[in-house]
Amino acid sequence: MSLLCSVGQLAQASGLSVRVLRHWEDMGLISADRSPNGHRRYGPAQVTRLYRALALRRTGLGLSRITALLDEQDPDPAVTLRAHVEQLDQDLRRGGELRNRLAAVLASLEENQDTEDAEAGKVQLLKKVIESMTMFEQYVHGYHSQENQRLQDQAGTLVELLHGDTGFPPGTSVLEIGCGVGAQTLTLAERSPGAALTCVDISPESLDQARRRAIAAGFEGITFVQADVFDLPAAHGPLSAGRFDHVFVCFLLEHLADPATALVKLRAMLKPGGTITVIEGDHGSTYFHPDSQAARKAIACQVSLQCLAGGDALIGRRLYPLLIRAGYRDVFVSPRQVYVDASRPGLVDGFTHKTFIAMIDGVRQPALAAGLIDAQRFDEGIHDLLRTTEPDGVFCYTFFKAVGTH
Repeated sequence: MSLLCSVGQLAQASGLSVRVLRHWEDMGLISADRSPNGHRRYGPAQVTRLYRALALRRTGLGLSRITALLDEQDPDPAVTLRAHVEQLDQDLRRGGELRNRLAAVLASLEENQDTEDAEAGKVQLLKKVIESMTMFEQYVHGYHSQENQRLQDQAGTLVELLHGDTGFPPGTSVLEIGCGVGAQTLTLAERSPGAALTCVDISPESLDQARRRAIAAGFEGITFVQADVFDLPAAHGPLSAGRFDHVFVCFLLEHLADPATALVKLRAMLKPGGTITVIEGDHGSTYFHPDSQAARKAIACQVSLQCLAGGDALIGRRLYPLLIRAGYRDVFVSPRQVYVDASRPGLVDGFTHKTFIAMIDGVRQPALAAGLIDAQRFDEGIHDLLRTTEPDGVFCYTFFKAVGTH
């Protein structure tokens, strides 16, 4: 290239189009001199600036940020780059979640026989599954009012089973992560008088409901903060590292594509010697009488959909190895079985009917959209699950409660 080059020559050398170069010039990112006849001419300094801009662009920075950096008008480049690194971390996490979802779809497709009809069916199934994945971006059960009621029914029914030994001493600081609509928050507050509760969730709508429920119940000293568990610990403020004596997690890990990383981040929130309490279910622990293949198929739909959403409905059995891998000590896991028969009408209504069956029934639409099951078979499964609530029916499910130390 000569000492001065034209816009066409610069486009060819840089790999950018003439249109892009003109757009960058309009933004002030690059500049050009003009020849006597009005044509753009680029000298060595201008070419050097372009290649610096290209290098920064490859990092993913926006054009306005690049312009500010090159013009030395960014008040704090370190802050800009730190924010960009955090954004890249979030993008990598989202990419990993998407990769895991698509891998799960691929695995389910490859289980089919490689016949011509099966291949055609795979194409249709793939389309349906990918379409349905948008329904499960963060929380496979959704945030609608019916689901909120189900969570409250579940919390009320299982208080003694799950929380009979839950409680934190006065004066200690407790972080509840993934508090949702506050279904477990009130129980924590009731059983930990004098403890300072900080409750975190990613959904502002859920936090608003949790806050209003806490105030209505007379608990006005609880702190509610919107945050993503993967963004913890914060650089400063109420969610900075090492601020809490105890961390409480209930029904959150099942929805995360990377629960191991989440547990490492939560360990960073604890003071030395602090504890973590984790409670999760395991849909593979479900069994009932009368048995029903259709009912098991309907339950399997929820498990598959949660897998497509990046979660794990069978995570209860994994708590011990997950906590050990995350660096916790003295890990102890206790199974909490829910056994329901007609002699326990409260559990029949509150757990079997309003909690578990309501949860499975709630995934009907996405299960059908994903092609996981046909409507008649799914409805038959719900009918057979309801059959377990009759006088001769029995329903069993197991939760797992783990405690570990920093």
